Amino acid sequence: MLAILKIIGIAVVMFAATNADDLVLLTLFFTQPGCSPRQVVLGQLVGIGALIIVSLIAAALALAVPHGWIPWLGVIPILIGLQWLRRPAHTDDNTPPAAIRWWAIAGVTIANGADNLGVYIPQFAIQSGLEKTITISAFFVLTLAWCGLAWLAVRRPSSWSPVIGRICRKAAPWVLIALGLWIIAQHPVFHLGSANTP
Repeated sequence: MLAILKIIGIAVVMFAATNADDLVLLTLFFTQPGCSPRQVVLGQLVGIGALIIVSLIAAALALAVPHGWIPWLGVIPILIGLQWLRRPAHTDDNTPPAAIRWWAIAGVTIANGADNLGVYIPQFAIQSGLEKTITISAFFVLTLAWCGLAWLAVRRPSSWSPVIGRICRKAAPWVLIALGLWIIAQHPVFHLGSANTP
C-alpha cells in the first residue's frame, strides 16, 4: 500500500509540475463563449492521452523522442488566438460565437507538452507495468481534476466572476499567440548558440 501511495505521489508531482500552465489555458478556454465544457474536457483528455502514448512508446523503444518537430505545433495556439482576435468585441445574442472543437484544444495541449515528454519518458522507462498503470490512471484523474478546478474558477458565482471573465476573454488570444510563439522559439533552428539544426 505504501508503495502504491509513493507511485501516486510521484505521479501527482510530475503532473502538477508539467501542467501548471495547462490550468491557466483551461481557465481561458472555459471563459470563451464558443467553448463548451464538454469540448474542453474531451480535448484536454485526448491531448494528455496522446502525450502519454508517445512517452510510453519512446520509453519502450528506449529511444529519445525527436523533439525537432514538436515546436512547430505552436502554430495551433497561434491560429486559435488569431481567430479569437477577429471576433467582434460585442456579439449579438442571435449570433453564435465560433466554436472551438476538442481537437483544437487537444492540439494546444500536445503543442505545449514538450516538458511533459521530457519528464514522462524517463519515468516510464524505469517503471514496471503495474507502476505505469497506476501513474497513467493518476494522470487521467488529475486531468479531470484540473478541468474541474478551472471550471470552478470561472463559473463559481462571485462579484469577481464577471471581471475575471472579461479579463480572460480579452487576454486569451494574446496568451495563446504568445504560447505558440514561445513553443516555436524552442526549435533548435532559433537557438543562436546551437551549431546543429534538425
